[in-house]
Amino acid sequence: MIKSIGEIISAGEGLSIEFKRRIDNPAKIARTIVSFANTSGGILMIGVADSGIVTGVSSELAELQKLEKASLDFIEPRIHIQIKSERIDGKQVMLVFVQESAEKPHYVVGERGARTIYIRVKDKSVPIPKLLLYNSDNLETEKLLASRHVKSLIAYLKSADAVSAKMFSKMINISEKRADRMLHDLAARQILLKIPGTRPEAFSLKWTE
Repeated sequence: MIKSIGEIISAGEGLSIEFKRRIDNPAKIARTIVSFANTSGGILMIGVADSGIVTGVSSELAELQKLEKASLDFIEPRIHIQIKSERIDGKQVMLVFVQESAEKPHYVVGERGARTIYIRVKDKSVPIPKLLLYNSDNLETEKLLASRHVKSLIAYLKSADAVSAKMFSKMINISEKRADRMLHDLAARQILLKIPGTRPEAFSLKWTE
């Protein structure tokens, strides 16, 4: 059964719902949009307090301009969003619909050009932790990262968004089965991110701002 907007607000924030009284910072709102697109989609409601109280927006134009800035300046690759305006309790609320993306991962681009993947965890937009290339406490991981095949993979992923087992197998001339095992091993060691919902499975580096 399709829920009404009122029912969605009453249920509160969660994996696919976020409330904002207004957009204060386009860079921060980009994190929400990116996390929805990288996970399972969601709705950003502008004009609703964290408590679920409908506050309304004072200027739809101002909020649209901030959304446009977030999309153009802080998100790569671009994410298509749909925006609707609803009147709730006599106040205007903007609904920003974000679909789960077929082009994920998407990145939030920082002021210095650093790119960070955000995903949705419960009711939060969470950055993927920094990739630690060398860990003196884990000699096995260090040895793995020093191998020719993994160095080639990391070099490739620094300029590409993702890799599949088939792509990796062709890149270093090994069987697809072996490439798949290597990618899963690197993901288990927190070096790669297995991107949710991709078919065939795809992996990316873990970045930080």
